[in-house]
Formats: sequence, C-alpha cells, structure tokens
Amino acid sequence: MSARTLNLMPSSEVMAAEVDGVDLSAPVESELAAALNDAFLDHLVLCIRGQRLTPSQYLDAARIFGEPQQQLVKHFLHRSEPLISLVSSVDNRDKAGDGRPIVRGPYWHTDDSFFEIPAKATVLYAVEIPRGRGDTWFANMHAAYEALDQELKARIANMRAVHKYVSRRAGARVAKLSEEDREKTPEVSHPLVRTHPETGRMSLYLNPNRIDRVEGLSLTQSDALLDSLYAHAFEERFHYRHRWHEGDLLIWDNRCTMHRASTDLKPGDRRLLHRILLRGTRPQ
Repeated sequence: MSARTLNLMPSSEVMAAEVDGVDLSAPVESELAAALNDAFLDHLVLCIRGQRLTPSQYLDAARIFGEPQQQLVKHFLHRSEPLISLVSSVDNRDKAGDGRPIVRGPYWHTDDSFFEIPAKATVLYAVEIPRGRGDTWFANMHAAYEALDQELKARIANMRAVHKYVSRRAGARVAKLSEEDREKTPEVSHPLVRTHPETGRMSLYLNPNRIDRVEGLSLTQSDALLDSLYAHAFEERFHYRHRWHEGDLLIWDNRCTMHRASTDLKPGDRRLLHRILLRGTRPQ
C-alpha cells in the first residue's frame, strides 16, 4: 500500500482518525510511514485497525513514529521486551503499596509529564478487550486552548506549573516507586501553554493527576486557576471516546492531548494492552 491509497477515516469532529488495510507486521515503505506520521500529527490520535503483532513486530511498528524509550515502573514491564509494558485488568500485584489492585489511568492525565523530558507519544496495542467496555477518552488540548478567552490566554502565557510523580492534587492512585525510581523523578517545571515542536500549534499542557501547583502563585490562587482550567478542559466538546477492538494499534500525541481510562470493567473482564512510550523533547 502506498500513501496515495491510505484508507484514512476521521473518527469524530473533535479529533482522531482510523486507518484500515495497513499490515504493520510487514516492513512499511517510507512513503507510507510518512503518510502515517502526517495523519498522526493532523489528528492527534491515530488508530490502525486489525493488527496481529508479536512483541518485536509491535516495537518495529512503534518505531515508525519515533524512538521507544524505557518506562519507569519495572513491575509492569514485558518479560521478553523491556521497552514494552503491560496494561492489564487482571494483574493484582501490590502496585499502590496498600494491597489493593489499581486501575491504571482512570483520571485525566498526559503521560510522563513528571519527567523533565516527557514522552512525545504513547502507543497501545490491544491484545485482549472485553466487548463494549474499557474505552479510553481523549481531550484535544489545542482546541481547549483556542477556546479560552483572550484575557485568560494573556494571563497564563508565561506561567509554569510544577509536576510531581505524587501530587497533592492527584485524582487517582499511582504505582508505588522503588527508591531508585524516586531518585529519577524529582519535581519538574513545565509551561502551562506549550508550543508543539513539529506543528507550531499552541495547547494547554495540563496533567490533573501530576500538577502540584502553579509557580509564582499562592496555593489558594494556584488551586483556583487550575480548577478553572481543568473544568474548561473537561468539557465534552473537546473529547473523543475510543472504543477498542482487539488488534487496534493506537498512538496519541502527549504534547497536545490528555486521556483517561473508563472504569466500567466488570468482575471477570480481561483487558490487556501492550504499551510503548516514544522519546520526546523538553516542553517549550
């Protein structure tokens, strides 16, 4: 298949698109790889349907879009491919330190913002999906920024927020880190408004599960501003709901989106996805 015959279908008016008829288990020619990257940048969330991939083929597919990087929490990692982690509904290990299982990503967030250089994109491959449940929601943060009034845009233009692995404002429990991993995750500062390094578009750069405070404001002022920005970004007009099918390979742009997992899984549901993070650049 060449780029000229790429079967690309928008998933919603807000964001996202689907691709059919591409087999990522086979080598991908440069023209098609370029078309897939263009579609990813244009639509922010790109789903390539109907894949049947080994872990090594999945890594090769992810490399079409960037360089896979090591992920933080070791007990999630795939045993034979350590650049892949597992997102599983049936893994009951003590991930939060209190003996209870944890649902990964149920609150709005963007991946890896607690690092100085966050991942540019996340790639998920659907291995096992319960019918009609376990969807993922996305928020278009370009659209959320563009819908702000000019006064608020001017106010936050040069503001920065402190991101932490464990934030006092976190809306969801997170995996307990080893001492080694805690040393890798000091608090970091990122702009509230981010310029996309490839498209030049501006977006809100928010992570309600990791942002602790806005620099230069009192905690009361910071909380009020963050609450206002979050309420705006949580409006459904900016959202797209991805309904998973087994064999989906989904990639999204962490530089200009947020996402959250649905919490509608029932006892006995089996949901297994493989996850890869792609190396990014320092937010500007």
